[in-house]
Amino acid sequence: MVTRPVASKHLYRENEKNLSFEWPHHEFLWGVATSPYQHEGGMNGKGEPLNNWVWAERDNQVEPSGKSCNFWNLAEEDLKRAKDLGLNAFRLGISWSRIQPIYDLPHPENSSFLEPPPFDPTVLARYSEILAYCRALGLEPVVTLHHFTHPAWLGLDAWIHRSTIDHYLKYVAYTIKYLLEHLPKDFHCEPPRFFLTVNEPNMLATCHYLYGYFPSGSNRGIHAATTCLIHLLEAHSRAYFLIHSLYKSYGLKPYVSFNNYSSNLYWLDLAWLDLLHANYFGIKKQKLFSYLWDRARQLDSAFDKARFSSISLARKALGFLLKKAQHFLAYACSFESAWRELLEVIYASKQRPFDFIAFDYYDPFVEHALRWPRWNDELPKRNKTFHEWMMEAFTSKWWDWRMLPEGLAFVTHQLTHYQLPLLISENGLAYRYTPSGMMEKRRDSVLRSHYIRAHVRIVNKLRKEGAPLFGYLYWSLVDNYEWGSFSPRFGLYSVDFQNGLYRKEIDVFGENSAKIYAEEVQQAKLNKISWK
Repeated sequence: MVTRPVASKHLYRENEKNLSFEWPHHEFLWGVATSPYQHEGGMNGKGEPLNNWVWAERDNQVEPSGKSCNFWNLAEEDLKRAKDLGLNAFRLGISWSRIQPIYDLPHPENSSFLEPPPFDPTVLARYSEILAYCRALGLEPVVTLHHFTHPAWLGLDAWIHRSTIDHYLKYVAYTIKYLLEHLPKDFHCEPPRFFLTVNEPNMLATCHYLYGYFPSGSNRGIHAATTCLIHLLEAHSRAYFLIHSLYKSYGLKPYVSFNNYSSNLYWLDLAWLDLLHANYFGIKKQKLFSYLWDRARQLDSAFDKARFSSISLARKALGFLLKKAQHFLAYACSFESAWRELLEVIYASKQRPFDFIAFDYYDPFVEHALRWPRWNDELPKRNKTFHEWMMEAFTSKWWDWRMLPEGLAFVTHQLTHYQLPLLISENGLAYRYTPSGMMEKRRDSVLRSHYIRAHVRIVNKLRKEGAPLFGYLYWSLVDNYEWGSFSPRFGLYSVDFQNGLYRKEIDVFGENSAKIYAEEVQQAKLNKISWK
């Protein structure tokens, strides 16, 4: 429990006065989140589209994704489950690797020089069916255009190369034009209104090039991570204006953002929102980095004043050291030449490239990032380098992430600075499925029922206080493939991956998480809180 209030009704109402935007509806969005590679299945096998994880799967460095939970074929069933829970939103991704596919395995280091393959309209026809079914069920689709993976023809290190930005924009243009044309014409429903251009660009860059959790080529280190992130932010900014332009030609208005993984490391999260807002807030280019440093100090100060009881003195000291290290690395990266193109995009328009702020909330505090190694819960990845082995041994796993609903209040208040609607685009709790075939209880004894109730209720509390939250999406509807492993289990419905991929309402601990979420959502709806 936080011992000092991190936000107040007065503070939220003051920020609310500055909100000025159009919005398609005032109904709060309660939903779930999914992603293509993690849920759809049918990727990287023989005769299947290939993405940048194919080499890791082929070389047994990770568990093969296989059918995953087969959302590609079972989407309608899962969407009906979401509707039956009383939800009104569904986040799903569109896979670039399916839409512009390659089926023959290229060399991982040279494939970025391949000629781009043609687009496959039959894949977008299937996505259109899924989106139309969302509309038919009254589920507002929130569409992610890039969720960590890219086609294998771009190679392992696609986002190190600026050329990937143009390839991505061509994919976005083709996809958006198709949906704008075919959803009204073929399915008599409106196209999606909410888009996330890039999922967690902060985590994509660091997991590939600093942590070693995601596959990459010979490029590693802070230079590669910075270059990757800068290119992702430029891709988002340009995609934002592209999507708006395409929608405007049809007389429609989209709502576009990206979603960061929430962190109290300033240079891992809020720095990039501040950067893309700089021109909009009137920050001169020559004063940009001093502005970012001021904002970094403000975040560190606000966090110190919050005094979270879950953070011991030892962890506070650890956090202090890690924050000092990231400040040093941020200063070193401020000289990167790759900044030039991104700054040109940022300062070319006074309009910020966001219609709302989306954020993924799990355990955002760096003070919890490290742990003593436990050799019995390593991820099933082989041929690890020493760096990867060390990172895996000493860093927290999905099932170590703390239950911190009070931290959600802190993060939400920090994000009201941008004076935009806020979407919690992911939030969830994982159990661990062991290699011996057992579901392991969490060390903190927290059950998913505790987690869901605590977070839905803090969301409602924040809404009552005037926080501009307009949606909450639980990760995830069903158990799925979690980046190289089936060990983490987040699903409201359990999936039997060994016996037919059946969805189970009652988990091994005797809980019905889906029912609990449905009850909390129903109670929240009865309160009739307007988010604006």
